[in-house]
Amino acid sequence: MKGLLKWPLILAAIAVVLRIVLEQSGAPDSINNLVSVVVLYVLICPLYFAFRIANSGVPRPYATLLKTTALYTALARAMVIPTYWLAYIYQWAAPRFSIAQGGVVGPDVTPLMAFIVVPLVAAAVWILASLVIGGGIGSIVIALKRKAVRTPA
Repeated sequence: MKGLLKWPLILAAIAVVLRIVLEQSGAPDSINNLVSVVVLYVLICPLYFAFRIANSGVPRPYATLLKTTALYTALARAMVIPTYWLAYIYQWAAPRFSIAQGGVVGPDVTPLMAFIVVPLVAAAVWILASLVIGGGIGSIVIALKRKAVRTPA
C-alpha cells in the first residue's frame, strides 16, 4: 500500500492551483466547479483506494480504506486552507469564498474566523462527508470484490 496517496495528492494539488487560476482569470462558475477537489476526496479517490485495497489482500481492508480516505481528505483540505486565507486577505470574489456560502469573504469576518474557525470547521465537515460517502461506496466496492473472489466461477 506504499505510495497509495502519491498520485491522488498530486492531482489534488493540481486541482487546487488550477481552480484558483480559473477563478481569478474570470472563468465561469460552471467551469470552475468542474475543477473540484471535493469530487476527488468524496468520490473518485475513495473508489480508487477501494479497488487498490481490495486487490491487495491487506488484512482489515475496510479499516484501511477509512484510514486512507480520512488521511487523504485531511491532506487535500490542508492544501485548500491557504486558499481561504488568500481569499480573506485579497477579498476574492469567487462565490465559494463568500460568507453566504460558508466562506471567509464578507462583512464582519474576523481574522480568527477567516484563518482558523471557518477553514477548520470546513475541513472537519469534508472529512466526515468523505468518510460517510466515499467510505460507504468504497466499502461496497471492497465487499463486492471480496464476494467475487470467494464465489467459484
